[in-house]
Amino acid sequence: MSSPSLRALRAFAETARTGSLAGASHVLNVTPSAVSHLLRQLQQTLAMTLFISRGPHARLTETGERLGRRLAAAFDSIDAAITEAGHQAGDVRVSTLSSFLTLWLVPRLTGFQSRHQDTRLLLSTGMRPVDLSAEPFECAIRWGQGNWPDLEATLLFRDRPVVVSNPRMLQANARPQDLPRLAARTRDADWPTIAAALGWPNAAPILTFETRALAVQAATAGIGAAVVDRNLVADMLAAGILAEIAPDPPIAAAEGHWFVALPDRLRIRQLRQFRDWLITEATRQRSSD
Repeated sequence: MSSPSLRALRAFAETARTGSLAGASHVLNVTPSAVSHLLRQLQQTLAMTLFISRGPHARLTETGERLGRRLAAAFDSIDAAITEAGHQAGDVRVSTLSSFLTLWLVPRLTGFQSRHQDTRLLLSTGMRPVDLSAEPFECAIRWGQGNWPDLEATLLFRDRPVVVSNPRMLQANARPQDLPRLAARTRDADWPTIAAALGWPNAAPILTFETRALAVQAATAGIGAAVVDRNLVADMLAAGILAEIAPDPPIAAAEGHWFVALPDRLRIRQLRQFRDWLITEATRQRSSD
């Protein structure tokens, strides 16, 4: 039996994984007809029937399913090995939430860089959770309850929602519940939740921003009051840049900010250093509150 080409094997693995020629072509960045040609070549080389049908949704034979699973796992191992080898120079690609990056991480980065000068962080922000098994990131910072299958998740801190505003604006208003409300589109439950906890009437925001970080920036400028996780603005509160109104007792939020990574990626020394530094910084902040 002739040996099939790696391109044909990869095309089959991605077709089996995604369930369609279109899905495989997207992953491999080739046309569906190119994928179809490679699959035809593979079946001829192996002298095996791997597909029952190859329409919009590819259906595999039993042999095809077994081969697809084994090949997908093998290519995942190859990709992981290449990623690990390529990051010996110290690059750690991080997908993070923009509010976490802007309000919490950036002010602390000089501390990390001074300790780990051989590590270069490549930081990217986005609203959707990235697929760490398919996208070029070693780790991510996610917001949620920590229940992500196949990922190792480490809690940095749970949400502690508070109302923040410019201190002068807060002092000038005898009724803080009447402050203009600034909202984040990504956290539409923020104001109803904290208003209920504070016993304030519900009211519509005057401005809605894309993220909490932008709402906080507007609050700092004296436009109104915003709801934010206290952990993200603890330094701004300590410096007197912002003032807070916190519910008593605090809201027991189930969600929080987590460091997540595929378990095998944590073999990368620089990634472990970044994770451990995040944990240390988050622990230090909790102890100082």
